[in-house]
Amino acid sequence: MRKYNVRRFYKAFRLIVELINKMQDKEKADEVFEMCIKYLLNVRDDIEIEELERTAKEESVERGELIMSIAEKLREEGIEKGIEKGIEKGKIEGKKEVAINVLSRRFGNELTEELKEKIRHADDETINYIGDNLLEITIEELKEILN
Repeated sequence: MRKYNVRRFYKAFRLIVELINKMQDKEKADEVFEMCIKYLLNVRDDIEIEELERTAKEESVERGELIMSIAEKLREEGIEKGIEKGIEKGKIEGKKEVAINVLSRRFGNELTEELKEKIRHADDETINYIGDNLLEITIEELKEILN
């Protein structure tokens, strides 16, 4: 199932690159692209910068090169994926809070404090699954996953 999600991700990423390349304002396109890459590297733990570069280069050599430039900036800022365990822990904690915020909006009072606490204490695999399915998961599925 994980392989399917990753393949689906790269297919969607290719489409994003294609759409950004169609933007009239090149400067704005670069800005949007950079924001997307930084966001993806911060929230997805199953993607590799080299694979992003390869996929982007299939649509645009310039976008592929921009990814490596962004990666270098991230290295310099010390937030590249996997540099420190603290970053990984922070990313997972951030994913948990994002999941709680999105699910709170979707389910309102049905997302009880007890469920929120279970999300905060869930393992990485569970949080990644919830994050990948934030918009499709039902409250019943969520309860089942967290028990």
